[in-house]
Amino acid sequence: MRLSEIKEEFNRVLADLYDRGEIDSLIRYLLEDLLGIKNSLITEIEDAKGERLLSILPDLAKGKPPQHIIGKADFYGLKFIVNEDVLIPRPETEELVHEIIKNHNNQTISILDIGTGSGCIPVSLKKNLGMASVSTMDISEKALKVAKENAELNRVDISFYQDDALDLKPENYPFFDVIVSNPPYVTEQEKQEMHRNVLDYEPHLALFVSNEMPLVFYDKISDFALKRLKRNGFLYFEINQYLAYETEELLAGKGFKVLLIKDLNNNFRILKAQLLG
Repeated sequence: MRLSEIKEEFNRVLADLYDRGEIDSLIRYLLEDLLGIKNSLITEIEDAKGERLLSILPDLAKGKPPQHIIGKADFYGLKFIVNEDVLIPRPETEELVHEIIKNHNNQTISILDIGTGSGCIPVSLKKNLGMASVSTMDISEKALKVAKENAELNRVDISFYQDDALDLKPENYPFFDVIVSNPPYVTEQEKQEMHRNVLDYEPHLALFVSNEMPLVFYDKISDFALKRLKRNGFLYFEINQYLAYETEELLAGKGFKVLLIKDLNNNFRILKAQLLG
């Protein structure tokens, strides 16, 4: 089957959801991760594989993420199991992970990730910071199941807690050198800007906060960090770019030394805070 015919059908069916560049990228992704075809220069594929590609078009047209169809997503050079119980890892979160690895390479440190979802943050950190001890938590039992599977898949040793990020008891945790979180930060009023495949297929518990209390997770987690970060320890957040200065002000008001960091799209997406001794 000619690949040009498959692309034509993809463009016809998915025109309302993706532009042509996105569809080309989607087909390359499916060829490699679904069918194991890595040669981007091919012009034809076996009929059975072509039919397999075309068979998933109805699901894609409904907005189902291709990562859910395949069952895995790429993140920081690793593979992660994903399903409807966890967020699909984002490139912005890769930048958060990279910032931590850059700042703490070859250090014997303890790290806590709060709100793990798929486990992409703690697994990637442990994989790249071999001397670190890494713990993580989530309120969702289903998310923790996926995160544990991803720790096994990527052969890393991580400690897991089931807990509520909005009601963490410091006495239940040891002290840490680094605390990191990518908490829910999308306000309800921002829903209208989001793609259907996010709204319909990803867990709202991990995405949205109220318009009235958009920084509630940053408030509660930073209070916890005040009691469980070691002297001169670091707190890292992925943040809502539209609330960057408000988040900076919140943490500065608690006594943290705060730095806002821009992502590759020139948006403030990472906050680095230090608890000075």
